[in-house]
Amino acid sequence: MSALLFDEASHTYTVDGERIPSVTQILAPLNDLSFIKPDVLAYKRQLGTAVHKATELYDQGELDESTVPEVVQPYLDAWIRLRTELPFEILGMEERVYHPSHRYAGTYDRLVLLDGKRCVWDLKTGGMFPSYGPQTAAYKNAVEKVSGKRVEGRYTVELRDDGTYRLHEMTDPDDWPTFLGCLALHRFKTKHAA
Repeated sequence: MSALLFDEASHTYTVDGERIPSVTQILAPLNDLSFIKPDVLAYKRQLGTAVHKATELYDQGELDESTVPEVVQPYLDAWIRLRTELPFEILGMEERVYHPSHRYAGTYDRLVLLDGKRCVWDLKTGGMFPSYGPQTAAYKNAVEKVSGKRVEGRYTVELRDDGTYRLHEMTDPDDWPTFLGCLALHRFKTKHAA
């Protein structure tokens, strides 16, 4: 089996030296962020990265909470609250996945066992976007393809700046076909790029 490699600096995935499109790149046409000032967008991305890292370290039992920036703390508090209020088992965390048939890659946030069901969770620190359904569908299908095990649920976990959380179940049957449509568009544009 081919090895999936990830370059953190350029945020690119490769398999056998071939660049593989990421779930985020594929779904970019669904997210018009042009109305957000570039500096605000950069700040939001940095915040999201910091929150993801804090929750990951917390789940690994390696977080020194005295090092958590003040702006990140409410989101971490929301995650800790969710961990205490909702019993689930973490089966996988921040795992890079590759779908060999459809040739895309991505990194899911959590694979959990919730109410006896394997579920993909994607953590978010901002508002909800329609692309989150196709995003979780892409992770679900890649996990299933690689593991051979069924994933029965898809959720977006909205961590909020007031220390609360919301769990949004993604159930739209059009999510996977929408992702495949975006993948076809991505391939078309790549093939015909000047």
